[in-house]
This record gives sequence, structure tokens and C-alpha cells, in this order.
Amino acid sequence: MSRIGIQMYTCRDYTKDEAGLRETLRKLAQIGYRSVQISRPPFLNTEQLAALLTEYELKADSVFCPVTKLEESLDEISAEAKILGTNVVRTDSIPPQLRATKAGYRQFADLLTKQAGMLKARGLRYIYHFHAFEFVSFGDVRGIDLLLNETDPATVMFQPDVFWLTAAGVEPSQFLRKFKGRAFYLHVKDYAIRQLEGKIENVPHCFAPVGQGNLNWPGIMRAAEEIGIEQFVVEQDQCTGDVFQAVRTSYENLVKLLYAQTIS
Repeated sequence: MSRIGIQMYTCRDYTKDEAGLRETLRKLAQIGYRSVQISRPPFLNTEQLAALLTEYELKADSVFCPVTKLEESLDEISAEAKILGTNVVRTDSIPPQLRATKAGYRQFADLLTKQAGMLKARGLRYIYHFHAFEFVSFGDVRGIDLLLNETDPATVMFQPDVFWLTAAGVEPSQFLRKFKGRAFYLHVKDYAIRQLEGKIENVPHCFAPVGQGNLNWPGIMRAAEEIGIEQFVVEQDQCTGDVFQAVRTSYENLVKLLYAQTIS
């Protein structure tokens, strides 16, 4: 699998029907992407999606299932993963009703461990993609610490995101090291500052293509190698201007960063 992939949420406005998805996949393949992080769209079954990806020489890096539906969907998930040729299952965020307390985070950690064990029995790996809100402090511990420390390190994996780490107030190139052995995919986009509007206390941050913001990319790449990141997944939640130019810029800059790392 290519070391550079893309989360299809980035291109969501262009993939609302089969024609749009086809054109989007064609453009991404033309840029150089060979791996996509995609959730099956409602207008295709899994076999049709697999055929479409093959047509454009793309591979799904995972399948998706909401955490609240995973246990009742194990057969469906296993079949979908087999058809798409992946052994990775992604899930969504901790439910709102569990976010307010340490007890809620501990309950969710137990749930992730339970579900990861169910998936492992079927030869599947489980990853949780966190954002910034999991860094909420409960005084002596943060939500993210509970999820890291109270899930099974052998089965519950994470998909860190360098933008959300920055938004949470930590240095990505340093905090990433906490995920050694716990992460193999990394979401990448840049953290940029736009012109200030309104009160001076506002933080005018924005999503940007890799290399066009303020993140320490050499440090991030070194940390990613140290902790065992296999794939860098471009995900730009919001794009200013042309989406496909943005993901092209991210792809090209990641190629340069990976090349620089091989000769350093």
C-alpha cells in the first residue's frame, strides 16, 4: 500500500452520487493517491465499491462502523473488510453522554477493549480517531489519557491527527510518541493562521494543506517513523479554494518530506 492516502471526507461535496465519486477517484488517482480512507456510500454495495476502486487502481485502507452498531454488525463488517481487501476497522467518537466525566471515559475505554477483542477474533484491527475534545481535563487526568491508559494496548489502536493535537494545546511531534505501538495511520493537514476578524481574543486558525501552515513537519515525520506510522492520510476538513488543488499540494509536499527522510 502507498504510504500516502486520503480520507474521502475531504472530498465529500463531490461524492454525493456515483458519477461524482467516479470523477473524484479519477482525479485523486491522477494526482498520485493509491489509497483511500472511505466509508461505503449509500448508492453502492460493497462489491460495486470494490470494483470502482479497482478500476482506478485505488485501495481502501479500512472499513468504518459506528461504535454503537459494531457489536450487532460483526458479520457485515467482516464481509465488507474481506471484499475490500483490508483488515482495519475505524470507529467514530466517544458518545456525547460519556464525555462529561472520568467514569464515562472509563466506560468507553472498556467498550473499545471489548469490541477490539471481538474484531481480533475475526482477524481485524480496530482504530479510534480522536479529535481535540478528548483532551478535556478532569483535574488529575485528561480524557485522552484515560483512553490511552485504560484500553488494551495490544488491540485498541489510535489514529492521531496532527491538527487536532495542535488544537488541543500539545506539540504534535512530541505527543505522537505516546502512541508508539498504538498507531499505524496518521491524519495529516496543516494548522494555519488566517487574518484576524473580530475580537483580538479570537483564534483565527484554519485547516491548510500540508506544508502551508505552522506545523513542525520535519519533527512530525521523525516522530511518525519512531512510533511506527505506516501511512500518512491526508484529511483537510475544510478547504479554502479548490479542494483538488489542496489535496495535490498535500500529496506533493508529503512526497518531498518522505524523500527527505530517506536521505537524512
